[in-house]
Amino acid sequence: MTEEIQLTAKSLDWSFLDKIGVASARGTPMLRFGHYIDFIVQDATSVEKRHRMAEVLFEYKKVFAEKVTHYIPHDARRLRSLKKIDYDNYVLERVRTPDNLKKDEGFEASLFGYPDGGDVDDPTLYYAEAIGHTENRKFSSIGIYLPASWPEQVGYDQYSFLIRSWCEKLKPAYGTAGLSILFNEGRQGLDDRLLAFPFAKRFPGLDIPEHSRWSVRMNRLRKRAIRTVNWLTFIDDGFVDELGGGFKLAEELGDLCPIYPYDGGIVIQAGDRPELGDVNLGQVPATYRTVARSLKPIRFDEHQHPLIDAPKPLDALEETLKWVSRFD
Repeated sequence: MTEEIQLTAKSLDWSFLDKIGVASARGTPMLRFGHYIDFIVQDATSVEKRHRMAEVLFEYKKVFAEKVTHYIPHDARRLRSLKKIDYDNYVLERVRTPDNLKKDEGFEASLFGYPDGGDVDDPTLYYAEAIGHTENRKFSSIGIYLPASWPEQVGYDQYSFLIRSWCEKLKPAYGTAGLSILFNEGRQGLDDRLLAFPFAKRFPGLDIPEHSRWSVRMNRLRKRAIRTVNWLTFIDDGFVDELGGGFKLAEELGDLCPIYPYDGGIVIQAGDRPELGDVNLGQVPATYRTVARSLKPIRFDEHQHPLIDAPKPLDALEETLKWVSRFD
C-alpha cells in the first residue's frame, strides 16, 4: 500500500484505488479503497434463506478463487487458512445448525483474502461475511469488499449483472454497491473510523461500511428504511410501493438512472459508472443526487446516535446527519 497516490474525483479507470492505503501515525495500515456491497436481508432465519446467503459466499469464493485465503471459524477470533478445511461443507453445516436463542447466536460465515502472503492483521481488498440473525432480530446482512480493478477488468455491465443475480438469490430489503472506504474488518476501532472521516467528508461517492452499527440500530427499532445510496442501490417491492410504484420511480429517475427489476425488487443504477465527487471542487455526482432525491422518503433520518465518527471539536451526530444527506 502507499499514500503517495492521491485520490482524484474523476477517473476513467478506478483501478489505481487498489494501490492506495492509509496508515496511522505509527505506520500501521488501517484503510484501503475499493467496492463495498451491502445486503440487508429481512427475517433470515430459515435454512433456505441461509443457504442462499451461503451460495453468495461460494460464488464470491469462486470469482476470486486465487485471492481468498482465510476464514474465521465459529467461536474463534483469529483467521485460519482455507487450505486446511472443506470450506463449503463447513459453511453448509453451519447453515443447518439450529440457532442458540439463549445466546442470540445464529448463522455466520466469512472469507478474507491475502493472496500475496501479506500480514493478516492488515486491511484487505477481499472480504465477505454473511450474518443470519436469530428470530430476536428482524434484519440480517451480507457485507462484501472487492478491488476497484475488478469491475474495470470485467466491465461494469458484468459487475451490475452479478449484483442483480445476488439480489435474485437473497431478496434483500435494501442494499448498495459502489466505491467505498474499506476498513480492517474484524479489527477496526475508533482510530480507523476517525482516519476515514476526512475522506468520507470530501468524497461523497465513497461509502462507509458501518453495517454493524446500522444493523444494530434497525434491529433495535425494527424499522424498515434505507441507510444511503451508491452507484447501485437495491430496494424490495415493499419500498417500491411506498415510493409510488415502479412507473413513478422510472419517471423521476430518468434515462441516466436505469432501473433493473429482479424477482422481489429493483436495482437502480446511478449513471454508467461509479463516481467519487469532490466537495472541495463543488462536485457532487448528479446521478447520485437524482437517486437520493427519489429515495429520500424511505431514508432513515431520525438518528439519535452517530452512524459515523468525527474528530473533536466536530459533533459526530451532526456530521452523521450531514453525511446521510450529502446528496440532497
